[in-house]
Amino acid sequence: MKPKILAIGLACISSIVFWGCGQPQPAETDEAITLEFWTLQLLNFKETLEPMFAEYEALHPGVKIKWVDVPFSQGKKRALSAMMSPEVPDVINLNPDFAATLASRKALLNMNEVAPKAVKQAYLPVAWQAVSMRTKNEQGFAVGLPWYITSQVTLYNDALLKKAGWDTPPDSFESLLKLGQDLHRQDLGYALMPSLAEGGRFLKFLLKSGAPLYNGEGTLQMSSAAAEAHLQFWAEIYQEGLIPKESLTEGHRAAVDRYQSGSLALLMTGANFLNIVKENAPDVYEQTRVASQFPAGSPVVDFATMVLVVPQKTKHPKEAVDFAAFITNKTNQLAFAQAAPVLPSVTAALEDSYFSEYSPDDKIGQARAMSARQLLNAKQAFQVLPNQGKIGEVVDYYVQLALLGKTKPKAALEALQKRVD
Repeated sequence: MKPKILAIGLACISSIVFWGCGQPQPAETDEAITLEFWTLQLLNFKETLEPMFAEYEALHPGVKIKWVDVPFSQGKKRALSAMMSPEVPDVINLNPDFAATLASRKALLNMNEVAPKAVKQAYLPVAWQAVSMRTKNEQGFAVGLPWYITSQVTLYNDALLKKAGWDTPPDSFESLLKLGQDLHRQDLGYALMPSLAEGGRFLKFLLKSGAPLYNGEGTLQMSSAAAEAHLQFWAEIYQEGLIPKESLTEGHRAAVDRYQSGSLALLMTGANFLNIVKENAPDVYEQTRVASQFPAGSPVVDFATMVLVVPQKTKHPKEAVDFAAFITNKTNQLAFAQAAPVLPSVTAALEDSYFSEYSPDDKIGQARAMSARQLLNAKQAFQVLPNQGKIGEVVDYYVQLALLGKTKPKAALEALQKRVD
């Protein structure tokens, strides 16, 4: 049986919606309410999700849940089309980047304003930070309620490292360079295949390197000396052939394939990808060990969260927010995390023993515990900006120019800064 793997990456609210003291009010009707809930490619989890819907309906006799599952590849297009139509879904499962785009177009409710305080406080601080769009407003715009999370760990091929003369994986950018050189010199493959020009991924590498990413006004700060040094690091690695040329054109899936072929020493990925390696490349799986997120000691934990957003045009704002809070509560997140497998965004759920106990020979359990521990100890998250998707495209373009040697890193970052200002 194949494992279930998830396809995983405003201004004030208009007065025409039902409001009172910043909180959504129930629609004034005695008729039954139907909440339309869109998810992204989650039909495999029907047995987990449908009992949640039934429980919510039992607790709220006047509410019915209409579940619509959308293929992941169609998620953005379908959501954007829905936002432009008179009838919108009441709750939608999106990623924070696209949610920020919709929020910047005044299409979503601000969860900082409409979600009850107790609900907001239940989430991990970094999870709430990750769904809060950076604005000049100190509180920020929370584009949705955090749902499930995948947190990166480092999978490494122990046999390949030993061939290169290494007993442990690199834990810093400097040691990563050294491993790449050792592997390259012995024609053993590559240390890493980073997705440097995919969806603004370089911004996360930059943040993890310790370079300041934002200025005091909450806008991107790309032309610093630290940013230049980090881009120069990757440009040199790329131009020396220490990472695959495809790092600029292919994404995470290609890195997984290369790791499964045995020619990649490190794979930075979610713990759930161990299931894929185990099924597709059992020999590589036997040689795989698990380490904490790279680089060691960074206060920034690289994780991806999915959110449940509520469109501004919903006819039932109070009920929609309440339902989103119900789906993301401790009990339901724990059930979903055990089925998926992913991590919950609620602190109490992540502290459950399921995320800390595992047998010595259980690599997947070890990776799950490691990723959960990292998330619980995280101090800083990558926050989205308005129009994050467009910013990511601009970042990708200038990173490509620098790595290909078509412009110097300093010039690339200066041009990038002008584009995002």
